[in-house]
Amino acid sequence: MQLFKEKGYKNVSVDEIVQACNSSKGSFYHHFKSKAEILNEHFALADKYYEQLYNDLPIQLSPKRRLQLFLENVFIYLEETFGREFLSVVYSTSLESEAHLYFRNPNRKLFMLFEALITEVIEASPSKPALSLKQLKLAFTQLAMGVIYHWCTFPEDQSLQESGASALQHYLNGFS
Repeated sequence: MQLFKEKGYKNVSVDEIVQACNSSKGSFYHHFKSKAEILNEHFALADKYYEQLYNDLPIQLSPKRRLQLFLENVFIYLEETFGREFLSVVYSTSLESEAHLYFRNPNRKLFMLFEALITEVIEASPSKPALSLKQLKLAFTQLAMGVIYHWCTFPEDQSLQESGASALQHYLNGFS
């Protein structure tokens, strides 16, 4: 990961990865089919973190607040663990190739956690939302990914969490 952060994903060869890890190409290809699988594995590990984050959300908070707190912490984790430059690489390479399928998988654990939290919000709402759960989940996923894309594309002196605060609040206000 450090090499990807330092040199950019496209500028790192398997030979450099092997050298940095004091390993062999054979060993690398025994564990990974390509360097893209390294990224996919890191997103799978991130999903384990998100699951723990979800399980640690205080149950006494309102469902809206739980959803807000969850996404805020996802943003903090992404910024601290991956950083702006690395996320930019992930987003750009996911548009150029099919290599990062895990990142975009609609059945990814992160997206299932979004659905669980949105379900809580719907169940606690006094009136039924105009959109279906599937539509609300898609809108929330687009919001989250759009905030990340914007934060990567237009660097400002804001954290990822700060960058997404307004859009997240507008989304949550739609449940009022």
